[in-house]
Amino acid sequence: MPGSGYSTIGLKPSILALLTSVTDTFYPGMFLPSTLIILMNEVRLGRYTVRMHGHRLDLSGKYNTLTIRNDIKEWIDGHHKEHMEEYASKYRIKCYSHFVSYFFANLFESKFESQNGIIRLQESDFEWLHSEYESHRAAAAGSGNGHMTFDRFADVYVNNILQKMRTAKKILSA
Repeated sequence: MPGSGYSTIGLKPSILALLTSVTDTFYPGMFLPSTLIILMNEVRLGRYTVRMHGHRLDLSGKYNTLTIRNDIKEWIDGHHKEHMEEYASKYRIKCYSHFVSYFFANLFESKFESQNGIIRLQESDFEWLHSEYESHRAAAAGSGNGHMTFDRFADVYVNNILQKMRTAKKILSA
């Protein structure tokens, strides 16, 4: 039984798997209910909107309960009151738990769509920058110039690349 300020919702295994996937992709190591808090706040801040997508969900299996904060539950309830008729006609659903399933699926898909223009980089993608830094350090040590930290070197190096790209863009668009 949840404590004061908390509620539980029932999620089918397929929706719980989607929530886990979103959490692993965007918020690694995050607690699943915390992911819902972040997603709700992102929607409230207008970073993206929850649009209806062409899902056909597998709603088989036993419900798993997830304890969430009351503000998340109220936010879901608000969407339920506003959009239940649209969801009922598009997805042929009749009950609250199926609405929540489709709403979450649409929320997750909207999150993925909002990230389409973002480049995901990992530290291993910058091994070339580390090798450039090492060659710069060797050259600086030989010439007696001062030592530059990696962070400073990366800022200058990437800034130079961006400046060259801006210059090329101006030349090509003229």
